[in-house]
Amino acid sequence: MLVIPAVDLMAGRAVRLRQGRKAEKTEYFADPVEPALAFARAGAKYLHVIDLDGAFEGEGRNLDSVQRIIAAVGREVKIELGGGMRSLDRIERVLELGVERAIIGTAAFADPELLTAALVTFGRERIVVSLDASDGRLAIRGWEEVTGKPAGEMAAELKAAGVARVIYTDIATDGMLAGPNLPAQAQIAETGLTVIASGGISTLEDVRAVAGLESRGVEAMIIGKALYDGRIELAEAIAAARGSQP
Repeated sequence: MLVIPAVDLMAGRAVRLRQGRKAEKTEYFADPVEPALAFARAGAKYLHVIDLDGAFEGEGRNLDSVQRIIAAVGREVKIELGGGMRSLDRIERVLELGVERAIIGTAAFADPELLTAALVTFGRERIVVSLDASDGRLAIRGWEEVTGKPAGEMAAELKAAGVARVIYTDIATDGMLAGPNLPAQAQIAETGLTVIASGGISTLEDVRAVAGLESRGVEAMIIGKALYDGRIELAEAIAAARGSQP
């Protein structure tokens, strides 16, 4: 199973938020290229990059940092980028920069026509939907608004709309280092969507547990805070996810 390190951008810096809250921000690197390069050297094949300014404000402000990350890690490491993907022009722009996959969050639910157009224009493999849930309910707008829509129902609707892949984040576990919500990840995969699991992965045991869901449709996992805090070494996580030793 693929292990994808996270690089979250805010005002050009690499940060992590606790349960997605702006007020609970920890800055790790003034230059986000530094962790991106470290992850690439440790064996990452993908980086999960989020423009948090775009997620909160609806307009990305970190494309310069994204460009520098792409230039630094080279073609061997692919980038999936989210945050502020709320127009076809924006999606086209980031894909032209060299981003492999654009992640659509709020706009996928607030503007279904945009999602359909993006899937048709750029293809199902270039578009990923970020499906975030709090207590099993869909959360949007940088997790600041929780809807009444059950995440499982929303996942089924995305599948019917032609979406191939989602990143499913359980907000209660994100940044808490308390373990992932495995039943929730499995439930989303049961819809037939390919799932990238996110939230709460903090030990190698967690990595192995998520890897155990691969046969059920979970293809990858995103790890953030545990890497930055040194609880997990990326090379060890990659080895654990494939069932071997580094």
